[in-house]
Amino acid sequence: MVLTPRRANILSLVVHEYITTAQPVSSKALADRHGLGVSTATIRSELARLEDDGFITHPHTSAGRIPSDRGYRVYVESLMEEVAVGSDEQRTITHQFHQAGGLEEWLGLAATVLASALGNLAVVTRPRRSVARLRQAQFVHLSDANVLVVVVVDDGGVRQRILTLSEPTRQEDLARAAERFNGQFAETTAAALRAALGPFNADTLRLANAVATLLEEYDGADDTFVQGVKDVLAQPEFSTVDRMLEAVRHLETYELRRALPVPSEVGPGSAQVLIGNETGVPWMQEWSVVVAAYGAEDGASGTVAVVGPSRMEYARAVPRVRYLATLLTEVLRSAGA
Repeated sequence: MVLTPRRANILSLVVHEYITTAQPVSSKALADRHGLGVSTATIRSELARLEDDGFITHPHTSAGRIPSDRGYRVYVESLMEEVAVGSDEQRTITHQFHQAGGLEEWLGLAATVLASALGNLAVVTRPRRSVARLRQAQFVHLSDANVLVVVVVDDGGVRQRILTLSEPTRQEDLARAAERFNGQFAETTAAALRAALGPFNADTLRLANAVATLLEEYDGADDTFVQGVKDVLAQPEFSTVDRMLEAVRHLETYELRRALPVPSEVGPGSAQVLIGNETGVPWMQEWSVVVAAYGAEDGASGTVAVVGPSRMEYARAVPRVRYLATLLTEVLRSAGA
């Protein structure tokens, strides 16, 4: 359905007003604040048409209207004017990234920057391939029969644990065992490693099984960086205790990570917006997600997302999510990750 220019303008104003005030928007408020050059009766008639067509809705007995998911969608796709990431803002962010040291700090910083800039929940996931593969295993002698098993995964992640062998060992023997092990099993998944284990001695099997277990744990790990829970819960949508408690329950890291879409269709410099029911997650019917992918040279990819009520400031969220995803890609690739 094609909106007339006046109807499109009024819809854009309703969305903007509701995002700003969190209050239903009346015809009188539009006439008083925006000087549309038409009577209040005309504005009221246009609002009625927008409501009939499903772009806005009438909450309870309020005299005003609020956008529907469809109204937000039209606004995001064709009506809003993005608030670009300014040069000063870019300089501040890039300076912070240059001061940070490595992947963990970059991901945490990206979440902090987004949450601070947008007053919503920011979520950044570690870059991953679909299944972790072994880059390198190291066996480090600690004392007597105690050995530290260190596994470096193909995306740069590290897992470790202490293992007790059946008898004391020396570092020279462990170093030789690690060299043989890496020569045979580098680039192997946990499942392939377990399937390839042959008639080794008991301690070699212990070491190999420890490596496989660490790879499996890495596959199942929840490496998600979340910031801004307090910010999002301070919004008017969560002014009642029940609504706040419900939000807290769902915003636990595991629930949130499962709810995030994987933006496989989003290319470099792009961001995807999912509004309400578009998320496909029942508890997110009144939430929206702006998400973008970023990736390292080796093909591992992660996501940058902002999550908040559907009354989200999309014009600021979309360019900032896109910018942080692009920046993470650049710093990872410049670091050779």
